[in-house]
Amino acid sequence: MENTCAGWLVLHTEGCESKTYQLKEGKNRIGRKSLNGMPDVAVENDIYVSRNHAVLVVRKTDGIDYEYLIADNAEIQGKPSLNGTFINGNPERLGENPVKLKDGDTIQIGITKFVLQTAKIAVNVDDAVKLTSKLGYEKTVEVYNSGAVLRKRIK
Repeated sequence: MENTCAGWLVLHTEGCESKTYQLKEGKNRIGRKSLNGMPDVAVENDIYVSRNHAVLVVRKTDGIDYEYLIADNAEIQGKPSLNGTFINGNPERLGENPVKLKDGDTIQIGITKFVLQTAKIAVNVDDAVKLTSKLGYEKTVEVYNSGAVLRKRIK
């Protein structure tokens, strides 16, 4: 089976150099880089990111187009990530149920932000980076590394 590029996540965090991650059809795991394994999108230097933080599922809707769905890590560990996953600066964290993304959406895990560039809009990785560089930054949602505070927020 050919591993066709279905789009890109482009790192788009204030003060960070742009980096791209190719998305494949199926599950794309997002999480902290660790010695035990690498997620598909490995986040470095962010203490607020869990090893298995979120899952972005890419699936074909017809012969050409893709659908992009993201959920907090409930699928892998049976519980949400400690610090949440947020879309477009909205402070309401994602839950177990997948949320549909559209081209140009900003995904925040920890304090790291990515922009989704779909294969329908960006023709290649350079185009994805160029399109992202023209965007402003979404507001960063405050995250807490305190289980007591978070338990109240996720119930």
